[in-house]
Amino acid sequence: MDQLKIRQQSRHKPRHKISYQVGYNVWGQKKVKQFYRRKWSKVRRGHVMVPKFSNKRSLKHLFGERLRSKQVLRKMYGKLTEAQFQTTFDQSEFGYSKSNQSFKGLLDRRFDAFIYRIGFAKTIFKARQDVLHGSFKINGKVIRSPSYIINVGDFVSPNENVWKSIYTSFNNRLKLRIERNKLSRSSNKSNLQDSSIKLPVPLPRYVEFDFRTLTAMVIENPHQNDIPYRSKINLKLVREFYK
Repeated sequence: MDQLKIRQQSRHKPRHKISYQVGYNVWGQKKVKQFYRRKWSKVRRGHVMVPKFSNKRSLKHLFGERLRSKQVLRKMYGKLTEAQFQTTFDQSEFGYSKSNQSFKGLLDRRFDAFIYRIGFAKTIFKARQDVLHGSFKINGKVIRSPSYIINVGDFVSPNENVWKSIYTSFNNRLKLRIERNKLSRSSNKSNLQDSSIKLPVPLPRYVEFDFRTLTAMVIENPHQNDIPYRSKINLKLVREFYK
């Protein structure tokens, strides 16, 4: 029971601390711009701490760069525990299982990350909360485990009690994205059409989505280049950390 309390408390630790450590906005939220203390000035300006590798650089600094890269990727997916993150790493092509599944693909096919990726939730933490409350179904069955890995051919849909609210939220976010696209089109004077925007968030290649039923299906295993990140993630440093 004590270990369970420790795990629950680790989820509620400061979220923006990692942004200050690496020097840029990891979560991509506007809340960081409201931090006016002197130590947050580099984060607000979008400063990125670039590691300087040289023969004179000590192994202690190199270990610190690897550790920060691993921490950024781990916390981007809802502040995973170290055991969960390392288990996923061992199951990927970088681990000892000799698997052909990409590391980023396994992380992105977690249930809570998939809900966030297709736009059912605005943040990864909201997606995790909705999954724990039983708001979504996989293949018609309610799953309450955020760490559940979605396989190829599985389809995800909202539960009946939240379907209407998610549909309304989808419409509002879609209208907002179309308006932003019109503003950017008028400023850039490009010939983009609004009909190309059908979802509030851009979907990756490995997902097919039906807007009428709000159902998403995984059609193939995602590759490393199919998953976009807002922040700069160096997978090479993450791999070197565990090797």
